[in-house]
Parts: sequence; C-alpha cells; structure tokens
Amino acid sequence: MGLYTNRGRGGWTELRVHGVSGTPPASSLDHPGVALIAGDAQAGCYRRQWQTAPTGEDTDGFRREAYSWGGLTSGDGQRALWLLLLPFMLLNMAFFTDPGHRVGKPGLAVAFRTTVQRLLALSLTCTYVLGAVSASVDLVGWQCGNATVRPCAGDESWLRWLHYGWLDTPGRHLTVTAVVPIALVMLLWYLGNKTWQAAEAQPVLQSTPAPIVRTPLEDRRMWNGRGPVRQLRSLHIAAAFAVIAVFLLAPLLDRPHEAFWDKENRDTWAEFFRGLCLALALALLVFVVLMMVLPRTGRRTRPNGCDEASSESDLYRVLPWAALALVIGSGVAACWGSKSARPPAAGQLPWEVTWIHTLFLAQATMLVALLLSQLVTRTRDKARPAQNLPRQPWGGLVLTGVALLGWALAGALAAGVMLRMAEILGAPAAAQRRGREQAQLIVPEAYFWAGTGAALLALAAVVIGAVSWLSQHRVRRAAAQGVEQAYPTAQNDPRRAADIATAWARAQLLESTGRKTLGVLLATAATVAVAGGVVFMVDPAFVTNQGWLVFLANLVLSAAFLGLLWAGRQAYKSPRFRRTVGILWDVGTFWPRETHPLAPPCYAERTVPDLLKRVEYLAGGDQLAQRGEVILSCHSQGSVIGAAVVLQTTTDTNRHVRLLTYGSPLTRLFVRFFPAYFNAMSLERIGGLLTPGDGPARWRNLYRPTDPIGSWILAPAGLPGEGATVGLAPSPVDRQLLDPAAFARLAGDPVYPPILGHSNYFADPAFEETVQAFREGRIL
Repeated sequence: MGLYTNRGRGGWTELRVHGVSGTPPASSLDHPGVALIAGDAQAGCYRRQWQTAPTGEDTDGFRREAYSWGGLTSGDGQRALWLLLLPFMLLNMAFFTDPGHRVGKPGLAVAFRTTVQRLLALSLTCTYVLGAVSASVDLVGWQCGNATVRPCAGDESWLRWLHYGWLDTPGRHLTVTAVVPIALVMLLWYLGNKTWQAAEAQPVLQSTPAPIVRTPLEDRRMWNGRGPVRQLRSLHIAAAFAVIAVFLLAPLLDRPHEAFWDKENRDTWAEFFRGLCLALALALLVFVVLMMVLPRTGRRTRPNGCDEASSESDLYRVLPWAALALVIGSGVAACWGSKSARPPAAGQLPWEVTWIHTLFLAQATMLVALLLSQLVTRTRDKARPAQNLPRQPWGGLVLTGVALLGWALAGALAAGVMLRMAEILGAPAAAQRRGREQAQLIVPEAYFWAGTGAALLALAAVVIGAVSWLSQHRVRRAAAQGVEQAYPTAQNDPRRAADIATAWARAQLLESTGRKTLGVLLATAATVAVAGGVVFMVDPAFVTNQGWLVFLANLVLSAAFLGLLWAGRQAYKSPRFRRTVGILWDVGTFWPRETHPLAPPCYAERTVPDLLKRVEYLAGGDQLAQRGEVILSCHSQGSVIGAAVVLQTTTDTNRHVRLLTYGSPLTRLFVRFFPAYFNAMSLERIGGLLTPGDGPARWRNLYRPTDPIGSWILAPAGLPGEGATVGLAPSPVDRQLLDPAAFARLAGDPVYPPILGHSNYFADPAFEETVQAFREGRIL
C-alpha cells in the first residue's frame, strides 16, 4: 500500500521557505517522510507523507509544504570553487548598494555609474585571463621555453616537451601553453551557460493586469535576466578569447623577423596572417568595450508574452564562437613558419607589462570615478529612510567600498598565481635569490606590488578582527544586564548566566562590530592602494628591492588561496560553519548578475519566479472554487525571498497571503546596505499589500537576542521575561522571543534548555501560536 500525501490547495497552506543553511525539506517540515510535488531536486516543493489519509495531519483544511532551494547554493565540494569568483560576485552586489536606484528610467549619475561598473567588471575578467597568461604563456612558454642557462624546475620531466624538436620554437611554445588560459575561459563559459540555464533562463510570469510599481523590488524586470545576462556573458567571453589571441601573436611580431624564420625561406604569408589575426583581436576588444558602453546592452525589460518564444540566434550567440575561432587561427599563425630558431633568453613576454599597468591604471580610474560620482550625489541619496531604520554605513559610499574590495581580491588572486608559479619553476627575479639549480624568472613589478599590498591588507584584517573581538566589553556588559532582567533566578547560577550573556553578546557582533570592522578594513585597503600608488610613482623598484616583502607576499597569498578553498568547502560541507559565513555569501548571490555575468549564479532568479507561480496556484488563481489561503513562512534569507515575492504578487493574490518571518536579516543587513530596494517605503508596501484596509496586520516577524543574523524589521520589540507571552509586545509586526526559554534545568532533565540562536524557531510555542492566529484572523 502506497504512502499518502495531501495534494490539495483549498483551505490553508503553510508554505515554508528555508534560509542560508540549505535545510532539507524533512527538517523544514519536521517530518521524516516527504514527497516532491512540484519543481525539481535543485528547487522544489515538498509535502509530508503519511501511512494513510486518516493518520495524517495534513487535511483539506490545513497542510504544510516546504519550498527547498538549497540545491541552488549548497552542493558538492566542487562548488567551493565558486569562491574563486568572489570578486565578480562583489561587483554584482556593489551595483545594488547604490542608493540612487529608482523605479523607471535611471538618472544621469546612476546611468554613469552603471556603465563604469560594467566596464570594471569586464576589466576583472581580463585580470583573470592575464593572470593565467602570465603564469602559463609567459613563465612556461616564453621564459622557460627560451631558457638556455638554467632549466626551469630543475628540468623536470613535465617540462621536457619544451625541448622536443617538433615543438622547439617560440610560436609553438606559446600555442601549447595558451591551452591553460583557453581552458580557464572555456570553464567560465561553461559554468556561466550552465547556471544561466538553471536560473536566468527560467521564464518570469507576466503580471495581468500590470501592477502599479512604486519600489524597485516590485518591478518584475529585475528577475527577467534571460537576455541581458546572455548578452553580457557573450561579450565577456569574446573579450577573454581576444586577450589570449593578442598574446599568442604580439610577442612574435614584436621581435625581428630573423628570430623566427630562416633568412633564405621567409614566409611573408605567415607574417601577413599573424598581423591580420592580431588586428582582428584588437578590433574585437574595441568592439566589446563599445558595446559595454551602450545603454541598451544588458538592459532588463519587463516580461511579456513573447519572451519565451523569442529567437536567440543573433550576434551574441555567434560572438564567443567567432572569438574562439580567432584564437585557434592565432595559434595556427603562431606555429606557421616557425622552424628551429629561438629568440635570445631575455625579458618577459612582450606587451605584458604595458597591458597589466594600463589595466591597473584604468581600474583605479574607474574606482575614482565611482567615488566622485557618489560624493556628488551623496546628499541627495543619503536621506534617512525612517526614524527607526538604520542609515547606509560608511558615509553612503558602500558601492565604491565593495567595488574596491572586489578589485583588490581579483588583483591578489592574479598576483598570487603568478608568484606561486614562479616559485615552482625557479625563482622570481626580483626576489634576488641566487642558486645554480634555479632559473631566474622575471615577474612584472605590478604583481609584486599587488601581492605585497594584498599581504599587508590580509595581515591588517587579522589585526583589526582581533582588536574588534577583544574590545567587546560594552556589548558583554549590556548582555549580562539583559540576562539579569529577563531571568529572575539568574544570580543563583553565575556560570549559566555568563553562558547566556556570551551567546547574546556574540549575536550582536554583526550589528555592533562587524559592520565597523569591515569599514575600517576598507579604509585600510584604500589607504594601502593610494600609498602604494604614490610610492610606485616615486620608486617603482621599492618593493622588488625588498626580498622579505616578496617572500611575505608569496607566503600570505598562498595561505589565503588555500584558506579560501578550505572555507568554501566547509561552507557547503558543515551546516554549522555555513550558518556562520553562509549569510554573507547568500546576501551576494541573492542579487541578479547585473554587471558581471560570470559571477556565481543568482538563486533568486529561480526562487522568486518559482514561488510566484506556487503562491498564485495555491491562492486559486482564476478558479474561484479552488481559492486557498497561504501562510508564507520564511526563515532567514528565505524572508528576503518572501518579501520580494509579496511585492511582485498581484493584488488579488495578496488578499489570500499572510507573511510570517523569523530570523530575518531584512533590516540588519538589507535595509542597511541596500537602501534603494529595502527601505521604509518597500517595507510599508509589504504590509499594505497584505493587509486589507484597516484590518488586522497580516505580517509577523519573530526574532531572538541570540540570533546573529535575524533581528527586528520595523521597530524593536520588548524582550519578554521568563514565562511571559510574546503577545504583549508593542510592535504590530515584530515579536522578540526569549532564548533560552528557561534559565534553570526543567524537572527531570539533566541538561539546561538549549540556546537555539538562529535555528529551530519551530520549537518556540510562539511560532505555532502565530500560525493559529493567522488561521483564526485575530491579532496576537
């Protein structure tokens, strides 16, 4: 006999949406047996399974359902590699921190900043490609391939192919070693297309009739990224391939012809073909930059009935393949005509230093342009959102600060790869290491400076974090006083009181210290960048003359790279570790890929359209006989998804929806850092859309003093004493829960009641009371 699963939609449905920890549906429903009823393994809706219908708690009047989207963000250990794309994600997130975003046509300042950010995103892709070119094509193909005094890596067997007769020419060395950057671009292309198919390519529902859009989150164009992301991805991949083609050909054309062909058998056709391919590669780069500047490139539109059937056989579909063909043609041109001669073993890859310095200068100029633009409009964009809601930190310059952090991380990764590879193959020339068995490899000075700056910044981060952690005396004292007020018997057990106070104080770190610490770190990064630029202009060899600085940079960057991979794997392997750092990752990947299409995928591009369809289905849609009532029950990051869904559902649907949030970071993180999208107006719109007229509020938010992520949304609520009910809280939406629920051990229990923090809100009686109050139409 098969198991029973209620599949009805009449009556009441509590639709639970989990948060950052990727909670499995069995845990969300607190039931061992679940069945998938809609969606797929990555993001689907589940209901409880029972032995028979009479034994089940799910009935035609009330049932529970869980929307599980953990497969979009938490998977196997390979997804830890997404952390290597962290600079791309930060740049995407920076776009949405701009307080100047408004509904409708963007203002001149916002349009300018959008263009600058898209150019900066393209430059970060080029930074990654140049890093791969430097480590492979330059160090291995050019310098090791031309080494005549000391072999690289002690002439290990894995480099002996450099001396094979049929490969022993400069052009062929470059072509073979270009496989590494080509493979990197192909991987980015594959991942970008795969995640696009899973997220952005999902159709977004039309809204009929068209709603009145008053806040950016109400506009469905925000999640309609099918076309724009495809366009941007095509341009980024084409530019990446063009950079590789340039460095396959430029080194050969920069040297005298005699270095590559026998004087008696010059192949002018090969020379012409190389020049033609190089000209095409440079022209392609110019074309991509011009396309990025055009306002229509990457512009999102509201969904319409033609979106799903629209043709995608256009320039953007062909462009990456044409660029790949150009790279292949450049490889053929580099090999063609190269016989047995080799150039002298001197210098690094031609054009490399010029391109790296030019790219660095262009990126610094774009960051300064963002800063100046924000300073000009800061007074207008920095209006206080509401009396209780917080301002945007760091003087309203979050956009520039986050973009600076992404730029610094991208440069650090490129410098770390180059320095690490030079250490493996021999010794960086600037390190002044002398050894008969090691080849001296020339590394661009910019990489030494970038590596040294990143190393100093990493050490500063450790010091700032340690000082911040040790300076929490005021927070700990306030927490201890709160424990004494909440628990009448707290003085009877000082150790228990201290443990609770410590949990309360740690939960406030993100609120009281984390934001300030990151602000100090960004200020330090800006100071290091400016000071480094000044010293570089005065004495370019200052860093390269300090061997200990080079050693420190190499050591710290290698440790940081390995630590990044370890943290990424732990974040998706250990639920506890993921709850600690996962919120920061999920905050970034909540936002669409607006500026960088190769960033980790945006799960909201899938979850918001999914939940829109599901909520409208459960609410009955056009079938009056199937009308149902929905309690959208959202935990942690799920509350952000739920807020976006409520703002985009139709008025007719919202009449049948209630919203219950718990452990929500809406105000603590999103109102503070993304004021254009989450502010007093958008929060009021959520409550107004759900509440008919002057009826009872249809939104409740639960939070705890031990929760490091969730907090109040509209206004702080009073903390109930031990044994008191949360129904006495003055706020109409927010309810604060006491955690732990009891101070002393319960009768017959050998352990203390647990401190729940951010998890298991279902265990508090207030949760079930709130659900029941929604069903009965009364106010708690």
